[in-house]
Amino acid sequence: MNDRFELEIEGKLEKLAIISDFIANAMSEFGLDDRKIFGVQLAVDEACTNIIKYGYTKEVGTIDISCLRRGGDIIAVIKDEGKPFNPTTVQPPDLNASLEERKIGGLGIYFMKTFVDEVKYEYRDGKNVLTMIVRLSPK
Repeated sequence: MNDRFELEIEGKLEKLAIISDFIANAMSEFGLDDRKIFGVQLAVDEACTNIIKYGYTKEVGTIDISCLRRGGDIIAVIKDEGKPFNPTTVQPPDLNASLEERKIGGLGIYFMKTFVDEVKYEYRDGKNVLTMIVRLSPK
């Protein structure tokens, strides 16, 4: 059984299906159930969509994704060279507000944070590094 999977892909919207399949296959190899796999796929899809739409505004860049198992954690790391953006600083949307009062956007990042146990961000060596962790066992 492999403990690490890697994908380097062009940051284009039409590549999202390939990324989704990559995540599904890696998470399945790590033994996640279908519900958790779907959650990780949704979280990674949201992150990659934001990179493509907002990070690479002038040119197409690459997205590097690594999935690994470390102890009782499954970790997905997404790296890109787009504009720096820290999704961990985005305030959660007011889900109790009426549709007319709600701000546009922000739900994707909320879902990203909801479907994984922990989200970390750093800007290192000219790259955004987004780390998403799913805990298989409670800490």
